[in-house]
Amino acid sequence: MGASVTETKKAIDKGNLLLAYDLARVAVENGDTSAELRHLLVLTLARMGDGQQAMELYEEYGLHSSANAHHRSIAARILKDAALVMPEGDDRDEALSSAYRAYAEIYEDSGDAYPGINAASLALISGRKKQAQALASSIIALREISNPKDYYDAATLAEALLINERVDEAAAALYMASQLPDANSGAKSSTNRQLALLARILGLDADRENAVLAPISPPTVVHYCGHMFLEDAATEAALRNLIDVFLDKHNGDFAYGSLAAGADILVAEAILARGGELHLTLPFLKDDFVEQSVMPAGKGWLARFENCLSAATSVHFATEMNYVGDPAQFGYASKVAMGMAKLRADYLGTSPQQLALWDGVAVDGPAGTGADVKAWSDYGGVTTVIAPDAIDRNLSWPEQPDTDDLSRGLAAFLFTDFPGFSKLAEAALPAFWQGVMGRMGAVLDNYPDQVLAKNSWGDAVLAITLDAPVAAEIALALQETLQDFDYGLLGLSESSGMRIGVHYGPAYQTKDLITGNTTFYGTEVSRAARIEPVTPPGAVFVTEPFAAILILEASDRFKCRYVGNVEFAKGYGTYPIYRLMPV
Repeated sequence: MGASVTETKKAIDKGNLLLAYDLARVAVENGDTSAELRHLLVLTLARMGDGQQAMELYEEYGLHSSANAHHRSIAARILKDAALVMPEGDDRDEALSSAYRAYAEIYEDSGDAYPGINAASLALISGRKKQAQALASSIIALREISNPKDYYDAATLAEALLINERVDEAAAALYMASQLPDANSGAKSSTNRQLALLARILGLDADRENAVLAPISPPTVVHYCGHMFLEDAATEAALRNLIDVFLDKHNGDFAYGSLAAGADILVAEAILARGGELHLTLPFLKDDFVEQSVMPAGKGWLARFENCLSAATSVHFATEMNYVGDPAQFGYASKVAMGMAKLRADYLGTSPQQLALWDGVAVDGPAGTGADVKAWSDYGGVTTVIAPDAIDRNLSWPEQPDTDDLSRGLAAFLFTDFPGFSKLAEAALPAFWQGVMGRMGAVLDNYPDQVLAKNSWGDAVLAITLDAPVAAEIALALQETLQDFDYGLLGLSESSGMRIGVHYGPAYQTKDLITGNTTFYGTEVSRAARIEPVTPPGAVFVTEPFAAILILEASDRFKCRYVGNVEFAKGYGTYPIYRLMPV
């Protein structure tokens, strides 16, 4: 097994699908032709919900003709996933039947338990109970399933027993599976989702279902926040004990948050001590963060900050700017971390939890523990509060930047451009202006109160809104309005389309000294402008912060599919990028 396959499998096992995708994609692009790596890349896309691209690569890589039944079964999995999210009705029934037939044919040809158990489950889901139970019985009789040696065989045994309504035996098999050396978070989450669906179809009540599935409950994803305070060994020991109780109770092994002195570092240390993953989102550049959020609580926190930073699974900067005295910089970073926690939990099929070391005092404004708790609640999240009664918050704050005459805020920035515009013939420009820019202008006119600023130059359009979901709606509407445009009017032999990039972040708001109109400027506006040059025509690419905010605020309307780490234009750096699509 090659190194790329090994590392990709490790990431999948931990449920870190974004990392798995990056590892596999880069290896394939660098010339790795192994069928197993390509299978893992397609599997990762399928688990992330990107069935269309997964199926395209499945065909491109020739996995349909693989001798490996697991490789061939990916297409059936994609069909199953698509069917399960369809509304009840004839179309869903036919889609489930198609997925069932795809799995059943592979099982009949190979005798492999993996397509077999999926065929049995789909038979049960689609109302063929006797057929499901007959298939399940044949799988239980397989030697490797009746005497399992690894997690997947034990989990397959449990699934087959559950289909046959041998619930206590299924529970025992799941416990056995959870104790095997290769049991991991990614595998457990996949099994948990499948068996939870079967349990509901079989009529198990919630308590019984939870008891049966308890051994394979995936780890809880935690967003954490809390107050800064001075070091004190006794106080920290008491808080650390309560943190550990929470993490043990919820199996909290994946944590997302910041790294300020006090509560943040205490939680980070607890996560690392239990071998969990620590994912950090800092609001601005490191040196400024240390000055604003670590040193005010005493020099003793600095070494602990550095230790946690170096041991973290990932470190992201919500903005790559200095601290400019804007409290929204902190609030923005917190919301990005919340969104990333929610995204990870969705991949694992769980609900994230918030842990707050909080005195219970509400705050006005965009930042602070009270603001984080309120935001999480507003997004429908559940918070566990640990009251840090004995902490000393007598902090020594550094001098703050003077911001009295500056207006700042959070906004979504949308940029477009039309590839090949500079090569259009002079005679084609009126058709472009009326047909393309005219249609886009009409879309923006539908949002007179939401679009705070807009501009155009040549083929480019800029639109700014305060609301990320509104920006997403506008971006998709812009692409939709151009779908039936006849690009032959421009002298083009094939359809092209706009490239649209969208970002969300803090910026200065002011009057444009040239036009007199409202405008925004700053580091994050410049960052937004770098996205559309790397976007395919006809697509909408968005940054990770935008995707994080969108999953918190409008996951029922939009979905963001991970594209990978993409190099921005003009040497601006490499950043994680998502493709925006409607649900």
